[in-house]
Amino acid sequence: MQKELTLDVVETLVPSVVFADGGVEDIVSKLELHVRGMVLDATTEKGRKHIKSVAYDVARSKTALDNMGKEVQKAAKLTVDRVNADRRIITTRLDNLRDEVKAPVIEFEQREAARVEGHQITIRDIEALARFDFAPDEETVSARQSELEHLYDRDFEEFKERAKLAFEQSSVSLSAHIEAAKARRNKQEEAERQAALAAEEERKRLEVERIAREERIAHEAAERSRLQAEQAAQAERDRLEREAQAAVAREQAAAQAMREAQARAEREKVEAANRAKEEKERAIQAERDRVAAEKSREEAETKRRAADKAHKSAVNNAALLAIVDAGASESVGKEIVKAIALGKVPHVSINY
Repeated sequence: MQKELTLDVVETLVPSVVFADGGVEDIVSKLELHVRGMVLDATTEKGRKHIKSVAYDVARSKTALDNMGKEVQKAAKLTVDRVNADRRIITTRLDNLRDEVKAPVIEFEQREAARVEGHQITIRDIEALARFDFAPDEETVSARQSELEHLYDRDFEEFKERAKLAFEQSSVSLSAHIEAAKARRNKQEEAERQAALAAEEERKRLEVERIAREERIAHEAAERSRLQAEQAAQAERDRLEREAQAAVAREQAAAQAMREAQARAEREKVEAANRAKEEKERAIQAERDRVAAEKSREEAETKRRAADKAHKSAVNNAALLAIVDAGASESVGKEIVKAIALGKVPHVSINY
């Protein structure tokens, strides 16, 4: 690259040279040296225009260099995308080739694992046939023995010895279970027979108790009937006696009520006469009070009207004197006062 670099030749540079190792640092350093070495004077109009022109050239140089970088970046991205696509082809096709080569081995291993697992599961089933979570009956154990016999002819290959041992252990265990089931059955049957005998004895005992209880109940019922008959007869005698006493009491009460009614009627007659006399006297007195109150009210109203008339007359006379003093005749003054008192003069009134 040339030793000196100026702003006017930046756009002629080649991107591969600019972005070579150390190229950007070399170019920017030379541009900085070139620009900072210029004589720039901001005190004159020409100097200020020159400074603006240099600043514009710096900005153009920056844009030109940045655009070159974009071109380099774009070319590099295309190269990276092509390499990534080739890597995906390498990965996919060689992975498929690897799987194709390994497929026979994987298939063999899967078959072998399935074969071994089948033998192991069957051996576990043989061992499980002799295990119970409950006390089995003979029929259940016999069914397990039949299942065990169906597995005798299976070829267990390298697990033959282990399968033989499982067969022997399960067979012995199932035989023990069936003997235990027979013992339980015999014990249950004996228990049921003893329970039947005990139930029959209990039935007979209850029958004897029932007959005795029924006889006792019948005797108690007959005794209750006799007592109830005696009590009923006594109750009837007591009822008749109470009714006779009640009849006498009613007659006595009726006579007493008659006497009390006559006395009450006499008292009420006297009280009614007294109330009538008192009400008459209260009515006479009330009328006297009303007449007196009316007379007092009329006298007070007469006095009030006289006082009001005198007050209004005094006020009217004072108003008349003021009007006459103002120059009106007495007759005209009276008409004016009358018109004001009757409210015939707008916005004018006499304050009484």
